[in-house]
Amino acid sequence: MKKILKIVAIALGALILLFIAAAVILTLTFDPNQYKGVITQTVKDKTGRELKIDGKIGLSFFPWLGVEANTVSLSNAPGFTPPTFAKLDTLGIKVKLLPLLRGEVAVDTVILLGFDLALARNAKGVTNWDDLLAAGKTEDKPAPQEKPAAPTVLPALAVNGIEIRKANVTWHDQASGARYAVRNLDLKTSALAPKTPVDLALGFDVESGKPPVRTRLDFKTRVAFDPAQQTLDVSNLALALADLKLTGSIKGSKLMDAPSFTGKIEVAAFDARALLRKLGIAYEPAGKGALMRVGLATQFAASTQDAALKDLAVTLDDSRLTGSLVIRNFAKPAYRADLALDQIDVDRYLPATAAAGGEKPTPAPPGAAAAIIPVETLRALDAQAKFRVGKLKAYGAQLTDAVVNVTAQGGLVQIGPNQAKLYSGSYQGTDTIDVRGATPRLAFDEKLAGVQLAPLLKDMVGIDKFTGAANINTKLTAEGTTVPAIKSSLGGNAQFSVQNGTIQGIDLKRFNDTIETARKQRKLEALGDIAPKAGDETRFTHLGGTARVRGGVLQNDDLLIDAPGLARITGKGSADLVKESLMYVLTLGAVPLKIEGPFTSLRYTPDVSAVVKKEVEGAVDKKKEELKDKLLDRLKRR
Repeated sequence: MKKILKIVAIALGALILLFIAAAVILTLTFDPNQYKGVITQTVKDKTGRELKIDGKIGLSFFPWLGVEANTVSLSNAPGFTPPTFAKLDTLGIKVKLLPLLRGEVAVDTVILLGFDLALARNAKGVTNWDDLLAAGKTEDKPAPQEKPAAPTVLPALAVNGIEIRKANVTWHDQASGARYAVRNLDLKTSALAPKTPVDLALGFDVESGKPPVRTRLDFKTRVAFDPAQQTLDVSNLALALADLKLTGSIKGSKLMDAPSFTGKIEVAAFDARALLRKLGIAYEPAGKGALMRVGLATQFAASTQDAALKDLAVTLDDSRLTGSLVIRNFAKPAYRADLALDQIDVDRYLPATAAAGGEKPTPAPPGAAAAIIPVETLRALDAQAKFRVGKLKAYGAQLTDAVVNVTAQGGLVQIGPNQAKLYSGSYQGTDTIDVRGATPRLAFDEKLAGVQLAPLLKDMVGIDKFTGAANINTKLTAEGTTVPAIKSSLGGNAQFSVQNGTIQGIDLKRFNDTIETARKQRKLEALGDIAPKAGDETRFTHLGGTARVRGGVLQNDDLLIDAPGLARITGKGSADLVKESLMYVLTLGAVPLKIEGPFTSLRYTPDVSAVVKKEVEGAVDKKKEELKDKLLDRLKRR
């Protein structure tokens, strides 16, 4: 037995020596550079691209089976610039030879130096790699029926590490003009082996904006992957982009069968405004302190079908958003949300106005109104969401204790029932958007109770002409996707009343007294427009009525105003919401007062013709009575 073992050992030793000798001889005699022409021509035939190998190709056989290539480049697709699609300074990879005999693959550190890749898309949407994908496609042929092959046993694989230095990737979209680049990319890993955690460090410069601005991104983590157990553990995850610092961890299970992941993410509060500037993104919010403290913390769970965020906490300056968010079935998403916001001033985050140095927007051509209802998006929307806001300011209006409910499915979106407190009163309402048909249909059912008009109108539209506690009920419908279309189709009914208020800019009692004096003096023709005076106002105890809306025109025929020192005032007229103009008549005693013109520049004019007509009719009636009396006297004398 010992003799047999000795013979085997001698044979193996001789075989190894013979293999080493053959490897040395092959290394000294075989020159792979002689085959550059064959390699480049093969690439040319397969892809139509020019492959250049300006440097040397090096081979090693023992104890490492390796290859090294230097200064390799591939030309770009026709019609694209620059002329080079990809370039590589150095590629080195080595596999240890003896472990191969045991069915093991031991790879030395894979080195990639000076890699440049230029990606692009032209104005027609064609990319500069589409031709490579087409060249790689082969005709599908039905495979001959064979007995199922035995499962392939993968060899044990160990890589000493991967190292990439000075890589650059650029992207140019000619259709949109967008240009982005990743430059100076460095990647380094520790040894890659089964069931062994891998340390990974990645860093690169992000280049964007006009002129280009660079910002460094660094990413570090430890990854443990167990293919047998189908598990993944990503720990000590840390990402840094300028002042943005993200940390977290991820765990995965059933990676091959039914992948699912859980983990947590935290973004420490950072100056988002400064980050936008570093990224070359031109956005300046209106508020001076806006976007200077942004942070996030959440736990998540995800699979190939859905994702969920829980214990969500978002910090936005002085605001804090908490709650949960779920997305089910990515193929046909269903959204579920329950979110609460303590306070926010939305106006702080709107873009700065032209008065603050920004450019004025180019006016749209006539008839080119932008759609405000995303029909296709709403048709596909499946959502159930509840939002609570403690304190909100938006477009000047302020409210508290707001609750908004949103339900959307099958093209029917219901926003409500909603409620809020505002300006010493309350709001309740439910609105719907129906996009199931060819034209979207809208319905509004809203109520305001006890709302103080003065601060509401001043905050929302800058009007400081009315005071009083308002109660308004509206039930309106409309159609269309643009503001003009919605306004012009608006229809429905409304009721309104205002208690103990004032109308600034007009003194109806002074108007009435002036008109009465002119009427008694028979000088109505000389009145013309009665110009309001500074400080004019009309106090009233009640103002109310009803209105019907048809085609965007509001018609009111039963206005009643109770004001001290005046007989009950009545009125009727219309307001064109599309043209934003008013045609109205107030009856003050015996003299009507016309109020007309654009909402922003109303004119007040006594209706002299109506008064003159009434005076003439009165005089005629009086003359008729006199003639009648005279005729009766004559008849009596007879």
